[in-house]
Amino acid sequence: MARGLPGLSLVGLAGAATRESRERVYGALRESGFGVPAGRVTVNLAPAEEPKQGTAFDLPMALGLLEVSGQLAPRRGRDWCLLGELGLDGRLLPLRGALPLGQAALADGSAGLVLPCGNAAEAAYLAGSPLLLFDTLRAVVDWVEGRGAPAAPALRLPAARERARPLLLPGGARLARALAAAAVGGHNVLLVGAPGNGKSTLARALGALLPPLDRDERREVMALRSAAGLPVDGSRGRPLRAPHHSLSLAGLIGRQGSGGRPGELSLAHRGLLFLDELPEFRRDVLEALREPLEDGALLVSRGAGSLRWPARFQLAAAMNPCPCGQSLRGREHCRCTPGQVQRYRGRVSGPLLDRIDLILEVPAWRGRPGADRLSPAAACALRRRILRARRRLRAGRVGTLDAVDAAWLDARLAETGASYRQRLKLRALARSLAALDGARRPGRDVLLESLDLGLRWRLALSAPGAS
Repeated sequence: MARGLPGLSLVGLAGAATRESRERVYGALRESGFGVPAGRVTVNLAPAEEPKQGTAFDLPMALGLLEVSGQLAPRRGRDWCLLGELGLDGRLLPLRGALPLGQAALADGSAGLVLPCGNAAEAAYLAGSPLLLFDTLRAVVDWVEGRGAPAAPALRLPAARERARPLLLPGGARLARALAAAAVGGHNVLLVGAPGNGKSTLARALGALLPPLDRDERREVMALRSAAGLPVDGSRGRPLRAPHHSLSLAGLIGRQGSGGRPGELSLAHRGLLFLDELPEFRRDVLEALREPLEDGALLVSRGAGSLRWPARFQLAAAMNPCPCGQSLRGREHCRCTPGQVQRYRGRVSGPLLDRIDLILEVPAWRGRPGADRLSPAAACALRRRILRARRRLRAGRVGTLDAVDAAWLDARLAETGASYRQRLKLRALARSLAALDGARRPGRDVLLESLDLGLRWRLALSAPGAS
C-alpha cells in the first residue's frame, strides 16, 4: 500500500479474468462489512514472467488487502493454500479446475487447502488431506483469525451405480469377438461399412465393454473434467467422447492460453474417442492424432508457454467404403468413380492408418430379429470375460509367439509390405485374442484371425482398386 489516489494495480502478467478481480474483491469486502483500502494498492503476482489466468486469486487477494490495511490479524492458515472466486456479495463461488489446482498445491508442500463449498465434488477426490470448505469471505476471515474451528467436511465419493443393460452388437459373432479383443488389449479400431449398418452402434458398444476405472484412473479423469469445467462425479465408467467432424484443431488438442483447457483428446483420457465419418474431419485434425496415439500425452506449445496434457485414449473410428457408401453391395449399386473412391479414402493418411490395429467391415443387416442383442446377463458375462482376459494379459500369463509361428507371421507380413509398427500391433492383437480364449500363447489359428482383422481391409484402403 502507498499514498496516492485510491486504486488497485495488478502486475505479473494477469489475464483478463484476473485483472477484473479488483471489482469482485472490492465489492466482496464492502458487502462483508470490511473497509476498502483508501490508498494506492499494488498486487504483485509472482513469478512475474508466468501468465496468470482464472479467478482463484480472488480469495487470497482479499485476505492480503485486509491484512495490509490492518483489518485482519492471522492466527492460522499461513502455510495453507486458499483458493476461491468471490462474488460481489461476499460469497465464495466454485472454481473451474479446483481439483488439479488442489492436487498441485498439496504436492507443492501446502499444509492444507481451503476451497469454496461449491467444489465439494472435486474435494472428495482430495480426501485424506487437510481440507476445509467455506461459503463466504467472512467465514474464511473468522477461521484465519482463530474464531471457530469448522469441522473437516465429510467427503465421500458418490456411489457408482452400474445398471445392467442389454447390449447391441450388430454384425454377428465375428465382430463381437473382434470388439471384445479390442477391449482386452486397448486396440484402436476402424469400422468400414455402408450407412446405417450399425458402425456407430458398434463403436458405442465397445465403450460399454471397457472395464470400469480404478481409483487412480478415476482421479485423473475427474481432474481433467474439472480443468475443462465439466461436472465431476463418482462415475467409474470410462469416458466416451464423440466430437462432430467440424471439430477444430484447438478443440481437439486443447488450448494453452485463457487458463488452459483440455481438448477432446485429453477428455477421452483412459477412455474411448469415437470419430464418426472419419474422412470428413479436417486433415490437420486427423494428423494431430498421430503422436498422442503413440505417446499417450500431448504437448501444446505456444509463445506464452507450453502445457502437457495426458491423452492415453483408445480410438474408434467409422467411415463409408466410398462417398456414396454402397460399393460393398456391388458396382451396380455404387455410383462413385474409381477416382472419387481413391480421393475419399485418401483423406485418411497412411501414417494414421498405420496406427490402427483392427479394420473391420460391418456387413449389411440380414433381418434376424434379436441376433444382435445381448441380454443384460449376457452383456455382464462378456464384460467379466474381458476383465479376466485383461488381468491375464497384464499379469504376463499370456506368452509371445513361438519361434516357428513368429517366422511364419514375419514372412506373411513381408509379402504385403507391412511396417514394423503393424508387425508389433498384429502380435499384440494375437495375444489379446489368446487372452480372451484363455490360452497360454497365440496359436496359428489366432494368427490367421489377427491377419484377417488387421490386414485385409488395410490393403484395400491403401490400394482403393483392390478388392
